[in-house]
Amino acid sequence: MPDPSTLSAWGLPGLFLVAAMAGSVVPVPSEAVLAALIYGGTAPALAIGVATTGNVLGALSLYVLGRWVARGGGGPLGRWYTRRRAKEGPRMERVEARVRTWGAPALLMSWLPVVGDAFVIAGGMLGVRPLPFVLFVTLGKGLRYLFVALSTAAAL
Repeated sequence: MPDPSTLSAWGLPGLFLVAAMAGSVVPVPSEAVLAALIYGGTAPALAIGVATTGNVLGALSLYVLGRWVARGGGGPLGRWYTRRRAKEGPRMERVEARVRTWGAPALLMSWLPVVGDAFVIAGGMLGVRPLPFVLFVTLGKGLRYLFVALSTAAAL
């Protein structure tokens, strides 16, 4: 993976792409690219909007995976999820319990590293409706990028 300064040379399209990958299961430094772009002079509000949009679209891929697996989907993605769930069994069970208890608002936790993906997949598996899913995931991920942008701006 190239360093964040190389990724930031791609500008906002690069930020969108990196954020979309980070919203799925690919571990890429979307926050570092956001910070590099803001440091380079990109308007923070625009960078936050692009990063959030890309990250939410990436999260939708996990949501769809969760819905598909819950409906009995198989194939390589279903097997991947089954292995991941077995590996993270107790953590995934706690996440699913929180989503069952709190419903869509639990998806505010989607911004968290590693466990955030579990919230997104659980939202799909447990049948959270698409509109509340998008609203709460957007809010959670947008707040994370806002924090990174404010921290970057404060450091300038």
